[in-house]
Amino acid sequence: MKVYISTIQGAISGQQDKRRAQLGSSVSNLLGVPYLCSLFVSSAPISLLVMLLLFGVTYKSSAYICGTPHLSNPRGMVERRDTPQQFLPPRNPTAPALPAAPALPIGTERTFFAPDFRSMQQYTVSAVLRGVGSFCYVFVEESEWNTRVTPGTVQAIIRAFDAATPANPQQGIYATLTKFFGAPPDIDGNGRVILLLLNIRDAHGVNQYTAGFFNPTDQSRGLLRTPGFRGFPIRSNEADMLYIDTQPLDPNSERAHNVIAHEFQHLLNWQHDAREATWVDEGCATYAAFLCGYSVREHIIAFEKMPSVSLIAWPEGNANSLPHYGAAFLWMLYLHEQYGGIGTVVEIVQNRGTSLTGVSDALASRGIPQTFSEIFTAWKLANYLSDYRAISLSLAPRRWHRSYPSGTQHGELSNFSAAYIGFEDAAGLTLGFSSSSPASSAVQAIQFHRTGTVDINQIKLSAGNAGSLVLSNTAIEVILVPSLQAETINAQGQSATYQYSAARGAHITFITTALPNPVHPRYWDIIAKPNESLVGLTPTVTLMLFENNVERLYKEAQAMYPVTQDSQDNRLYRFSFLLEPEIAPESVVYQISLDSRLAVTGSLTE
Repeated sequence: MKVYISTIQGAISGQQDKRRAQLGSSVSNLLGVPYLCSLFVSSAPISLLVMLLLFGVTYKSSAYICGTPHLSNPRGMVERRDTPQQFLPPRNPTAPALPAAPALPIGTERTFFAPDFRSMQQYTVSAVLRGVGSFCYVFVEESEWNTRVTPGTVQAIIRAFDAATPANPQQGIYATLTKFFGAPPDIDGNGRVILLLLNIRDAHGVNQYTAGFFNPTDQSRGLLRTPGFRGFPIRSNEADMLYIDTQPLDPNSERAHNVIAHEFQHLLNWQHDAREATWVDEGCATYAAFLCGYSVREHIIAFEKMPSVSLIAWPEGNANSLPHYGAAFLWMLYLHEQYGGIGTVVEIVQNRGTSLTGVSDALASRGIPQTFSEIFTAWKLANYLSDYRAISLSLAPRRWHRSYPSGTQHGELSNFSAAYIGFEDAAGLTLGFSSSSPASSAVQAIQFHRTGTVDINQIKLSAGNAGSLVLSNTAIEVILVPSLQAETINAQGQSATYQYSAARGAHITFITTALPNPVHPRYWDIIAKPNESLVGLTPTVTLMLFENNVERLYKEAQAMYPVTQDSQDNRLYRFSFLLEPEIAPESVVYQISLDSRLAVTGSLTE
């Protein structure tokens, strides 16, 4: 066979001499998904104008993150309902429950245990009660009093928590969120949430800092060991409390109130499902801040710059987590807008299932028939098309192509992530695509036409992992959107590689030859070598008979098969067939086509 291939190759060698249109309808409509809800249900009267104004706010300080993931679920997402107990902060059954706490007077001193994010060990914070609200106690670290924190700071925080938010001047953070998600736990029996203002000992650099956190350990009693603290023994504050930074977060700013809303939602989430995956927990917390009317624009901007991050994974250590906050929030907002309103998000929070299971169960309980993967497909397209009513997005594609052929390009996808690849001057292009995981891959092309219309086309992948699409002659710009979405037990660890190419159909040519098989002379092989790699494209051969000046069909079009592949991904394609004894070889004409375009014609005996 090696000699035969050499003969084939020798025979062949011998023959060789942003412009974006306005989307007229939602992605959901394009994909056949029913529209189920308005932006906010009538029981949540939030001014859209206020929200849009909030989204226009750009903060000048460093990017802030939430410290809760480092303390609650350091191993990343939890996928199964039967998650081992060691993922949770262990509870000490010998520690007795405390009696109901009496109301505390302003000036009460208390020492709290707080995590140092640099060493992940505890230290003590001396704090004084500086304000009492209907739903909160505000304690302030002594060193921060009358420096970064003043009586005016405390009163503004109490007002935000108890009485007024940007979304509703008559309703504070507590009432806004508990109305939908239920009351928080009350481990200390005082009927209030402790807000501890302190200078958080942060492990991050100057460009990213921890603005606040909820520590699930405080919902246990006694001396504990938990993975979040590297196994060191720690003490619970045995309180329903949130930690809010004072440096560099400005405690006098609306951003501080934003952080309080975010962290309060973590406390509510804990009440319903202490094992929830980080991406769901953070998505709901950011959504809660948005529900209160606070800006989450910073996290959205981060996602716009890195839209290929995995929805379901959460980075560990000091990795950049800002795009993940943006992705998780946009997912929750999309479910709100397209799949049942705030009730769907409430069901996700209250459902005991975790990660993909919990979200899928919540959707099913709301009567939504689409699977998680189907909604993810619609969501990834909505992100590029900015198909939201409450926000505006402008994603940055991974790269742009402006000259063709593009050659074979390579990429990799984490599970439940999508890539955005742009093509300018796209009229008549042939896009080819192949994936290492066809069963769990989905790839669409968004075509923007000179007429102002937008089309979404799916590239169907064959059993051979490949597919292609010929673009319209009116397409001026196209975005290729591949994604991976494997709903498996170890979903977070899945990944896939992919290849794509773009070329004008007329530019793809073949050098061909026909040879009788040296072992079975009645068999013939037609061999074709394309002038460039055919990613996702498969040439076909049609055989015709030409006798007595009359041409007729001999064998219908059949796919050729790749024979060899070198380091540059160049292939030879082969088609074998039996030539009946009564048919003369010189009467057979072969036609090689690519995407229904005739590329080359030849004779067996040329």
